[in-house]
Amino acid sequence: MSVVVACFVMACHPSKDKQAETAEYTCPMHPHVVQPQPGHCPVCGMDLVKKINTDHEETTTEEVKALTRPTHESVIASVQTIHPERKAMSVTSTASGVVSYDTRKIFSVPIRFSGRIEKLFVKYNYQPIAKDQMIMEVYSPEMVAAQRELLYVASENKEDKQLIEQAKQKLILLGMTTQQIEQLVATGKESFTLPVLSPYSGYVLESTSGAVLQVASSGGMNAPENINPQQPKNPEDTAPAQLSIREGMYVTSGQSLLNVADGKNLWAELSFPAAASHYVKVGSPIALRFNNTETIISAHINFIQPFFNNGIPFLQVRAYLNDPKNIIRIGQLVTGTINYVHPQTLWVPRQSVIDLGMQQVVFVKKAGSFMPTQVKTGVRSGNMIEVADGLDESAEVALNAQYLIDSESFIKVENR
Repeated sequence: MSVVVACFVMACHPSKDKQAETAEYTCPMHPHVVQPQPGHCPVCGMDLVKKINTDHEETTTEEVKALTRPTHESVIASVQTIHPERKAMSVTSTASGVVSYDTRKIFSVPIRFSGRIEKLFVKYNYQPIAKDQMIMEVYSPEMVAAQRELLYVASENKEDKQLIEQAKQKLILLGMTTQQIEQLVATGKESFTLPVLSPYSGYVLESTSGAVLQVASSGGMNAPENINPQQPKNPEDTAPAQLSIREGMYVTSGQSLLNVADGKNLWAELSFPAAASHYVKVGSPIALRFNNTETIISAHINFIQPFFNNGIPFLQVRAYLNDPKNIIRIGQLVTGTINYVHPQTLWVPRQSVIDLGMQQVVFVKKAGSFMPTQVKTGVRSGNMIEVADGLDESAEVALNAQYLIDSESFIKVENR
């Protein structure tokens, strides 16, 4: 009876003997060494190891694959998720700028006689000046001779009215006022220095040509014509400095001493990003708030010009200002606000997007893990940001992407 049982047991395990007969042993350092039994490698002397049968293929689930994915390509976490929303949004866009004057309203005031500056009453940049205020006193031999000519004619030819008028007209053409001529005739004594008066009210600005000055009329105190809208000139950064023009300098007939800009014709120049071109249009309403004041006025965009500076494209927007009371100053900083309705598109919270400089990334949940996905963003509205490309409404996105990273170097996004 015992013999039968033993035979039965041996008959039930034929595969083990067969597997033992077909087992092979190899050297880890020299795979070409193969022997049917354990032993030592004839090349290096290492112990031979049993070869593993790889005839059958191991299979893994998607969950296991997600868990074994490299850490710089996915994140295993439990965070709140949202779906992108497709809707129209009310967007508020702001831009900074500066108040400037209308360059078409600049007038040149040249001196009409040659001479030497004896006294200078305008000595500093941004010094306020009123209409008919004395700018300087100039000694001119030409004017002294013309005055003596009028006095001689008035005393020796009193009856010759025409000759007297001609002498007076000569002085008027040289720059003397009618009041000055009447005073000359009344006193009978010529003036060796003649005043040069400002025909406008405003603020003095020195131009780049040394002795030439500019007057920004009835407004602020620093408004160069070619101001960079991306870097508005701050009045606090341009403290009054002494002018380069000095007493004792000579001026020539026809030299332009002053350029006068009409301060009642002002405009605000603002810089909007180039992406704003689809909603910043000529005629669009814009609210302007002047920095450090409570003044807010409503205006319309009158002119748009594309600019490209330091590798950055932007739009230079100009809005004309109506300031009859001269409250607004030239050079004053201003902030412009435009409200518009953005057409329907996908929106996600701003905290869901990580800006890497050249890339914008969101974390999309796939198979239990979060994958960084590159997106293209657009305008912002409050706490929401537009996703122009890279997502659809079915995507499940991490609400707060900051929870999924330790640093920006962690994120690896495949090129799309």
